[in-house]
Amino acid sequence: MEEFVDFVSEKEPSIQREAPRKRKALSRVSRFLTNKYFITSLAFLGVMLFLDKNDLITTMERREELNTLSQSKEHYLSELSELRKIKTELETDPVVIEKLAREKYLMKRENEDIFVTEDKSRAVKN
Repeated sequence: MEEFVDFVSEKEPSIQREAPRKRKALSRVSRFLTNKYFITSLAFLGVMLFLDKNDLITTMERREELNTLSQSKEHYLSELSELRKIKTELETDPVVIEKLAREKYLMKRENEDIFVTEDKSRAVKN
């Protein structure tokens, strides 16, 4: 009889050792997931990323809009510098004034005829 009891006592602890290890791992995970600080942190991150006034999606949209506005700012600044250059030329050079008056306003000198032609390739086709 002693042999039978010894046989069972040797096998029984090995079965008990495997089951508690699995339970310990699951209990550690379940304890971590049910931790009040972990749940509070997840809720805070959820609110900040998705429900807040300055959430992640809105921030990305604003950053994209800022990039487009900065590009348009650079464009308008370069255009402004060109217009300032033209303005100084118009204020100082009478040849440029005469050129502008002839081209844009169709002005002419005395004893001069102007013929206006229309470019058909630029005409709007309806």
